[in-house]
Amino acid sequence: MSFPPVIDVHWANFAPEIALLITAAITTLFALFQRDGRSSAWLALVGAVVAGALNVNLFVLHRTSGPGSSFGLRFLADTPGLAFNFVILLGTALAVLISYDYLKRSGLDQPEYYPLILYSATGAMIMAGAGDLITLLLGLEIMSLPVYVLSAWRQGARQSEEAGMKYFLLGAFGSAILVYGAALTYGATGSFVYADIVAALSASGFSAPLLATLGGALVLSGLAFKAAIAPFHQWAPDVYTGAPTSVTTFMSVVVKTAAFAALIRIAATVYPNMEPWLMTTLAVLVGLTLVVGNLAALLQTGVKRMLAYSAVAHAGYLGLAVLAGPAGLRAVVWYVAAYTLMNVGAFAVLMQVSDSNDRGDDLERFAGLGRRRPALAFAMTLFMLSLGGIPPLAGFMGKILVFQAAIASGYVALAVVGILTSVVALVYYFRVITYMYFREPEYEPPQNRSSMAAFAIGVAALGTVLLGLFPGWWYGLMNTSQQFLAKM
Repeated sequence: MSFPPVIDVHWANFAPEIALLITAAITTLFALFQRDGRSSAWLALVGAVVAGALNVNLFVLHRTSGPGSSFGLRFLADTPGLAFNFVILLGTALAVLISYDYLKRSGLDQPEYYPLILYSATGAMIMAGAGDLITLLLGLEIMSLPVYVLSAWRQGARQSEEAGMKYFLLGAFGSAILVYGAALTYGATGSFVYADIVAALSASGFSAPLLATLGGALVLSGLAFKAAIAPFHQWAPDVYTGAPTSVTTFMSVVVKTAAFAALIRIAATVYPNMEPWLMTTLAVLVGLTLVVGNLAALLQTGVKRMLAYSAVAHAGYLGLAVLAGPAGLRAVVWYVAAYTLMNVGAFAVLMQVSDSNDRGDDLERFAGLGRRRPALAFAMTLFMLSLGGIPPLAGFMGKILVFQAAIASGYVALAVVGILTSVVALVYYFRVITYMYFREPEYEPPQNRSSMAAFAIGVAALGTVLLGLFPGWWYGLMNTSQQFLAKM
């Protein structure tokens, strides 16, 4: 009598995700008895810190003993996945901090808000460690479903409800495409596991390269939706604008990080073994994203919508590193960390000058901010300069890394497009700075003040400066990422 092979189940490799999931469950139960959302916020922060500590432990362990895995390479606890977890947890903690007073002020303070944030972050971390297409899909849905609800959190507001419905419908469509792509890939290779797919594609006499590549293209389309890569970006400006700003902040950093964590792992291991036209298609999409994102942002008068198109543009910059495969992995990890800090900071400042219903995010809200609230204006200046790629801030080093990765991999033309569009981006970033210091306000905007948001802005500003001045410490932690990824 034969028995099925024993699958390695190493629960320790799931420790950060389990800690976050348990915290989300406890916070959900707590919400039944305590209607004060602020108490749930503190629980959420504790959970993020505990998950971060467990992630540090795994990071140290696997840097010395080699990458870990569970369920037969279906979940990977390697340097790249754990590094992306750091960024996801950082983005989650900052999103909780900026939500603390904002939700109360806006009349949106419900205790279910924070458990949904934690559930979504758990799904994002599963995506970052996914080693097969089924795990990827599970993580994607766990991450997405709470965000669909959060996008429509402002009940009775047509714009918010429209954002939630649009994100849900288009998100379901994107997930369906990814499922179909996974099915075609399985039909061609006989496996969902990335390592087994690579082995099948590399085997002599492989008979279904076109079917496998078509499946890979559909998987790329599904991930491109979550990453807001053109032309799959149409949802982003409307959903980012309609959702509460705290939710937009979370989506713009955590969802994007998870999407690129999954995309770089597949693009670096699976796609090079498929038909060459797949990577060519990805290159075209990246170029289109750079152009569309920056030119559309140039035309916006609302800062929130401008930041939404800016997020699309930054997906293009991240795409340059994705095209480089394993050589671009450290650039992706570094860039999403920098992007999380400067984007959370920018949205947090926006929340301080907008009214309780998120109306009035136009540039006039920033007029005279340098005189009225100099510290807030200074922080916004740092974030705008960093997003624009001005040295010595984090955004500058991030763009240097992605351009270097693209050029080293032969995508010189795309790197040139990225550099040129970065110059265009300076126009709309400097426009915000101009309003803060050289325009007088036509009316007195609200003076929202929050100690928790101020702390988050301070952390984001400090991180943006330090990451730009001392880029080597975070980049150096990734010195084995390429090796681990290649051996997956």
